[in-house]
Amino acid sequence: MKAYLFAAKLRIQTALAYRFDILSTIFVQCIVMFAISFFWIAAYGGDDSVLDVSRKSMLTYTTISILMGNMLTMNVQHRIVDSVKNGNVAVDMLKPVSIYGLYLAEDIGDFVLSVCQKVIPLFVISTIMFGLPKPSSAISLILFLISFVFAYFINWLLAALLGMCAFQTLSMGAMMAVKSYIIKLLSGSIIPLWFFPHELQVVLELLPFVSIYQLPLGIYIGKYTLDDILPRMGIQLSWVLILLIIFNTVQKKMADRVLIQGG
Repeated sequence: MKAYLFAAKLRIQTALAYRFDILSTIFVQCIVMFAISFFWIAAYGGDDSVLDVSRKSMLTYTTISILMGNMLTMNVQHRIVDSVKNGNVAVDMLKPVSIYGLYLAEDIGDFVLSVCQKVIPLFVISTIMFGLPKPSSAISLILFLISFVFAYFINWLLAALLGMCAFQTLSMGAMMAVKSYIIKLLSGSIIPLWFFPHELQVVLELLPFVSIYQLPLGIYIGKYTLDDILPRMGIQLSWVLILLIIFNTVQKKMADRVLIQGG
């Protein structure tokens, strides 16, 4: 455990050295948040509610989505790709600690730093501009936090599985870009899926992407009733377990291949 804590601490210290990157990220995120918020204000027009979602709730949805985006940024896929490209993957796998555990610890370190340096400033700015993005109730906040934890691990496992594709291909740039766009489009991070055609919603609900953004956000703004939330969170937890099983299977096969072939 000390090794993982040290990895998280080291990641935080490294990230602190790039203050300009933090300031530029906050600036860009503010522009994105304002653009999407004003889009929804224009889209609602004179209507106070669309599909049982008020304009205020939609602005809250947008704000929390931007904040979540900063907390759900994963570096594991880049770390795996770099390790394979540099030829260090075999040595890393021989270390007395789980290399993927270290990657997770580093991402948790990034998460802590992101909350302190990006999420809090963005939260303050959004509150000044659009009002306090408060949850619909205390129960919604608690369930949102639980759902967010599940969402974090779903997103991390998807990123790790994508990173493992580096063992099979020479270039990962296009695949990582496609993965990012798919998650943004199909997770409801920008446009909630309840604005999509019903038939498409049914299909997308079967995929894990909706569990990353829309489910936690829908819980936060009170879009879902308690009777809807519990089954949806059950599906979300099921995706965590399914992806974990796939991850363990794939990483063992990749480890055997690397240790036999030497990288």
